[in-house]
Amino acid sequence: MAEPSVPSSGGGSLPLIESELYFLVARFLTTGPCRRAAEVLVQELEQHQLLPKRLDWEGNEHCRSYEDLVLSNKHVAPDHLLQICKRIGPILDKEIPPSISRVNSLLGAGRQSLLRTAKDCRNTVWKGSALAALRRGRPPEIPVNHGPPPNLVEVNRAKQLTGYATYRTSFPGSMYQHIRMHRRILGHLSAVYCVAFDRTGHRIFTGSDDCLVKIWSTHNGRLLATLRGHSAEISDMAVNYENTMIAAGSCDKMIRVWCLRTCAPVAVLQGHTGSITSLQFSPMVKGSMRYMVSTGADGTVCFWQWDADSMKFSNRPVKFTEKSRPGVQMLCSSFSIGGTFLATGSTDHVIRMYFFGSETPEKIAELESHADKVDSIQFSNGGDRFISGSRDGTAHIWRFQQTEWRSILLDMADRLPGDSHSEEDRFMKPKVTMIAWNQNDNFVVTAVNNHLLKVWNSYTGQLLHDMVGHTDEVFVLETHPFDSRIMLSAGHDGNIFIWDITKGIKTKHYFNMIEGQGHGAVFDCKFSSDGQHFACTDSHGHLLIFGFGCNKPYEKIPDQMFFHTDYRPLIRDANNYVLDEQTQQAPHLMPPPFLVDVDGNPHPTKYQRLVPGRENCADEHLIPQLGYIATSDGEVVEQVIGQQTVDQDEQSLEPNILDGMIRQLQQQQDQRTGSDQEVVPNGLQNGEGTPRRGFRRPSLDIQSPPNIGLRRSGQVEGVRQMHQNAPRSQIATERDLQAWKRRVVVPEIPLHLFRKQEEYRIAKGEEERELYATERKRKTFQFSEKSDSEASLIQSKRRLHRRKYPSYRTRNNTEQLDSSDEERDDCFGFINQEAEESEGSGSSDEEEEWKSDKKSNSNSSSDSSSRYSDWIADAGINLKPPVRTSRCKAIRYCSTSEDEVSAEKSFPPKRRRKRRKKPKPKKQEENVQNSTPTQPVNEDVLYDYHPPVWITDTALRKSPFVPQMGDEVIYFRQGHEAYIEAVRKNNIYELNPHKEPWRKMVLRDQELVKIVGIRYEVGPPTLCCLKLAFIDHATGKLSDKSFSLKYHDMPDVIDFLVLRQFYDEARQRNWQAFDRFRSIIDDAWWFGTVLGQEPYQPQYPDSHFQCYSVKWDNGEIEKLSPWDMEPIPDNVDQPEELGSSVSVTYEEMEKLLYKPQEGEWGKRSRDEVCERIISGIDQLLNLDISAAFAGPVDLSTYPKYCTVIAYPTDLCTIRMRLINRFYRRISALVWEVRCIESNASTFNEPRSAIARSAKKITKQLLKFIEMMINVFQELLTEK
Repeated sequence: MAEPSVPSSGGGSLPLIESELYFLVARFLTTGPCRRAAEVLVQELEQHQLLPKRLDWEGNEHCRSYEDLVLSNKHVAPDHLLQICKRIGPILDKEIPPSISRVNSLLGAGRQSLLRTAKDCRNTVWKGSALAALRRGRPPEIPVNHGPPPNLVEVNRAKQLTGYATYRTSFPGSMYQHIRMHRRILGHLSAVYCVAFDRTGHRIFTGSDDCLVKIWSTHNGRLLATLRGHSAEISDMAVNYENTMIAAGSCDKMIRVWCLRTCAPVAVLQGHTGSITSLQFSPMVKGSMRYMVSTGADGTVCFWQWDADSMKFSNRPVKFTEKSRPGVQMLCSSFSIGGTFLATGSTDHVIRMYFFGSETPEKIAELESHADKVDSIQFSNGGDRFISGSRDGTAHIWRFQQTEWRSILLDMADRLPGDSHSEEDRFMKPKVTMIAWNQNDNFVVTAVNNHLLKVWNSYTGQLLHDMVGHTDEVFVLETHPFDSRIMLSAGHDGNIFIWDITKGIKTKHYFNMIEGQGHGAVFDCKFSSDGQHFACTDSHGHLLIFGFGCNKPYEKIPDQMFFHTDYRPLIRDANNYVLDEQTQQAPHLMPPPFLVDVDGNPHPTKYQRLVPGRENCADEHLIPQLGYIATSDGEVVEQVIGQQTVDQDEQSLEPNILDGMIRQLQQQQDQRTGSDQEVVPNGLQNGEGTPRRGFRRPSLDIQSPPNIGLRRSGQVEGVRQMHQNAPRSQIATERDLQAWKRRVVVPEIPLHLFRKQEEYRIAKGEEERELYATERKRKTFQFSEKSDSEASLIQSKRRLHRRKYPSYRTRNNTEQLDSSDEERDDCFGFINQEAEESEGSGSSDEEEEWKSDKKSNSNSSSDSSSRYSDWIADAGINLKPPVRTSRCKAIRYCSTSEDEVSAEKSFPPKRRRKRRKKPKPKKQEENVQNSTPTQPVNEDVLYDYHPPVWITDTALRKSPFVPQMGDEVIYFRQGHEAYIEAVRKNNIYELNPHKEPWRKMVLRDQELVKIVGIRYEVGPPTLCCLKLAFIDHATGKLSDKSFSLKYHDMPDVIDFLVLRQFYDEARQRNWQAFDRFRSIIDDAWWFGTVLGQEPYQPQYPDSHFQCYSVKWDNGEIEKLSPWDMEPIPDNVDQPEELGSSVSVTYEEMEKLLYKPQEGEWGKRSRDEVCERIISGIDQLLNLDISAAFAGPVDLSTYPKYCTVIAYPTDLCTIRMRLINRFYRRISALVWEVRCIESNASTFNEPRSAIARSAKKITKQLLKFIEMMINVFQELLTEK
């Protein structure tokens, strides 16, 4: 019992009950063993006048001694206080029974406390019968009013009464019919594509297209905080396993991380050059080190390392650039339960696997089983399997077995026995829109674009159920956290279903109908960790909260919940941290905002108290005083009555309703404290290491325009109008800052629960690493006929080196090479040379153009570029290999000031014709050409030298143009000029204006030429050097004139070399205005309408280069060339939405590619020749000598290889290109085969063992090709 404060002598008297208690205590002590203590107590009681006083007849008090009180109260025995205590317990037990009867204690707690009330004891006493009846039709949780769980005795008693029932019997699926929608809250102004629960289930996060992330209470729907900072749509969110941080990715290419306890910014991560497509925290636990992974539309995967103790992120991620071709985007990602494996899906149809078993993440496999983009992927809940879904209409369940990733195919075209195809299904190509595992991983569910949900056995791949109910595509599948029967689905039709997937039936249905607006498409749903709630978000900005039980707590909140500061403009510092523009404060340090509706009107008092920090404000401090004024045009509007400030001598109208209220509160606070608050000094306000601007005094704040803050009338946009209402007094004091640092917005996970979860993840991680290590010991080298889902792990690892670093950057190449002549012999005697090297005037100048135009090459050997036999070409086959050069004597590198810069930082993902707005140019561009060449300090610099994908890709595409020996092409001067201008503008490499071909000869707007020489220069960027010989239009033969050029593939720069075959086909189409057409961009068909034909440039009136004006279905108007336009056949798939695209099928792409001409593959067809050569390469790969040339060079072992060799190749690459019919003629194949020998002799000593082996391999393969061609020729001769 707390002691009462002792009044000073002469002070006020104590209450009578306390004075009497002091007397009874002293009386009790006088008869016990503590008599000395009693004497001291009596003295102090009399000294401080704490004993009961006597009143006279006039009501005056008189002090009394202890002895007087004893004599006047003889009925009070020494044990009087003891007897009172003994009587209290039994009397209270009759009114409020204790938890344990007949046990009385003055020190009891809870239901044993003598201070207990009926409200504290509403719990029901546990009985076996009560426990048995609890599960009948009730939710699976123990009701709150039953307190702690029953003991083992009562549980066993319940089993005796009911028997050992199964889970399904104890928890029937029908109980989910009791789930109801607690509340639908409008909290965003745009569609909400992201929703997530925290790890405790007490908080809900929503991420919207209005650039905001909001935090809500699960149990009552309160809006707790708004996280501001992003400047574009929120694309994904993730909460870490410690429940201390939330990360949000956006289309602004940034990832922002906030502290969940204080809402302070933790990090702003900038590693992508495209939109963030997925975000995941790794479950892996390795000391305090953790990882977060992000994927982007720029084709990169970034692994961000952070420390769990300090919550600090590394600014430089481990980055993998996965662009097997221009325009590739990474779409999705998923971690295994232990965090050892990561699987990603992309638009290039490839699944990439990453392994976290070593110090840094590494890529271990590329799985090429799908035929269209992989846009959904998910690991199982407890095993080492994962499922991938693709737009090709299939899903694959993958498992790592016997040294490789093996899969079970799920074909969406499969049907249950007895089901017949509908008429619509016959013409609809099935596509997987979403996939999910059930809780125990026995089943997987796939959503298909025909609105069906298919349930599959995850071990056999058998189709079990088709669940019907949706009427539009489903993009949400969410499994229950512990009930393996239950799956939730939602889609664009506004329907939300709870399914029993074991029976294939729906248990609960909700339709998201919005009054006056139709239905709202549901974009995301999540279950809470306890399974008692789930939250959904829709296309109209709503958050929908569902759950068991009563929705009474949710009735206390309004339907529309916004903070008045949600849409205020922000200013950004150099690190992209943000401050509120008007108050100059970090958003998380601003005072509690006001709660407003979508129109910007403040809510009533009872709702304002829902704002954290405003719970205890007086009513007059929460509702502004309103009046009415007339505007200049005579309109009467509601406005805040003017408030006079300390800095104003005259009355003025407040520019905003909330400004005046906040100012009034601040003034009252200043008056109470008796001193003005000083300006917070410059410095770090949140400990994040981000420089902040100094705060301004309220009196110095700029006045807001008078029309800002009015209620919405006509053109005003509602809550968005409040983005300029700058509360001039909304400045945080030191006391405020300390209070806000102590607040907890999101609670932490209980320590015991967190440790249990962490131990489980650690154990699963060790299990996964052990599995991978065990399987790798049995790894064997195998080759399959084609690259498919069964591709071996070693093949996957070799493929990844070919695609790992496709990017290039604007850095110098300072390579010095010495050339040496090598003997060159013809292999095929039956081929007639039809052209010789040009020997006319000006040839020396043309040869000089093969030297690098870069500054660093000024000291290069003068003849190193002229000794390529590739200058000699014929109509079909070029027989001569590139000249071998000696080993590089000196290599110098040029480094930039940035450690990790993606190639796309200079070049956005290439699209031949843009579909989106171009990013704004940076204010400063680093001039890397003038930097001093230095030796690189780390391997990141070497990544810049990797050849780009347009050179190394094994599949031929219509665009970009990849030159091959013997190609007849149309050269467009306009396109070449545009390329040179782009290079000069972006300062990619130094150009010599005097070597531009039109300065040395007369070039028309378009010329018919033939590629008679090819050479590549080491980057960055890797340049392709071509020698082009003119073709006489009359005779079709090569003329004696030629010119040279060099180029590389650039985004937003149109190809200026077009195959003659494509050009001739395009000229036959006579496009007219209003004709419909389609065009391929990034492996998809885009549709549009021809507007008319006019020259691209007036000085070239007859050129066909971009001569058509077209309008895409999405409304954009653009210029196109006729060879970029294709007619629309009948009965083709049309876009699902106007302005969207349709994937290109393999058959369609095959029809658009180059068709070999007679004689280009000898006397046989290309297919026959390719298949024979593939069989020969397979035999060659069985030889031990070919092992070093079987796959790409391991760049982690030989990192400088890419700084010497500009065009790497190997036997597997050649084989894959033959499978894909990459080569247009046999001379192109021969040229690449000779590169194997040339590369080995260039990088190694010419007479080294590896160089000699390369020479033997090349000789054997060329000999086989010659023999095979001769055999075909003899067979045809005999016929």
